[in-house]
Amino acid sequence: MKSSKLLVERIGLFPSSGNIHVSVDNSTTVVERMHVLYASNSLCLDESGSELSMVFADWRFKLQVSNDLSVCLCVESRGDCHFMKAKTDELLANIFNIEGRS
Repeated sequence: MKSSKLLVERIGLFPSSGNIHVSVDNSTTVVERMHVLYASNSLCLDESGSELSMVFADWRFKLQVSNDLSVCLCVESRGDCHFMKAKTDELLANIFNIEGRS
């Protein structure tokens, strides 16, 4: 099987938001608050260095600190593009709410 076909199949199995760069006032505060909001429901949590990763039954996200004023968000779901989009929107709304912006 061609590698391009395998890649397309893999993308279909785990749709991704791609890396979304978000300007914030304080990246540390955003990561800490996202931890508080989502950790209790996660199946697996990894806080290593400047990154927060959480895995749930049907989706996962990674929030990486780029610098003090920027974070990078990536969201994946298990085979459901609409669910991935909804979770991406939810996470972005929480990031902007933490920042006091709309």
